[in-house]
Amino acid sequence: MKIFIFLFVAVLLQANQYYSKAQPLWEYHIKSDVSGKVVFCDELKEGSMGEDKVLIHIDDKIDKIELETTKAEYENLKEMIQISQRVYELDKTSYEKIKSLSTYSRTQKDAKLTKMLGSKNTLLSQQTNLAKLKLKIEALKDKIDKKNIKISSKYYIQKIYPKKGEFVNFGSPLVDIADLSFAKLTIFVTDEDLKKLENSDILIDDKKQKYKILKILKTTDSKNLSGYKVEIAIDAPKIFSKLVKVEIKEKR
Repeated sequence: MKIFIFLFVAVLLQANQYYSKAQPLWEYHIKSDVSGKVVFCDELKEGSMGEDKVLIHIDDKIDKIELETTKAEYENLKEMIQISQRVYELDKTSYEKIKSLSTYSRTQKDAKLTKMLGSKNTLLSQQTNLAKLKLKIEALKDKIDKKNIKISSKYYIQKIYPKKGEFVNFGSPLVDIADLSFAKLTIFVTDEDLKKLENSDILIDDKKQKYKILKILKTTDSKNLSGYKVEIAIDAPKIFSKLVKVEIKEKR
């Protein structure tokens, strides 16, 4: 009987203890926004921090040629607009001078008006095309930027997917990265411990540490049918993915 009581108490003492792997709090899965051939990929950077250098380079030769051509068109059109602006102003001034004069016939006035409207339409058309070229330039810059994948030095490179010579499509996975500033623990607690969370301390490896409860799902998890999912943010450990003891201890 004494043995039975001892075992029962031991089970109760362990009921509020859980184990979880410390994982990065923020993980990102970068996918390609463009398609093309991978002409450079620094595969050796996998498992290290980023360096603000190009990690994956997708062929952008044609895009760069098109960008320079479009920039030249843009500058030429800007000069043409300046000329068209002056022509329109002259035509407008010419028409304004005679429109109220009785010494000019209706035919002469209409001819001046037509010329002014023609130069105005030319100017408006050129201005519209200039705006379109500006948008095209920005789109090409954005496309080129998306073909040169850089990872900031504050992120850890977990996995690099493509290899040099491979072709990637829109939506193809490129690289998985993580912010190692903070860690996340995920545990699946009992109904009893779920009720105690608000009035309890959480000990990490038997010690009080800074922590923040990120998420509590008050419905049981699909894989852990008897547990309620709780996510806890903690300071980054020296080693990620190691098993951490989590204890829910009622405050006294």
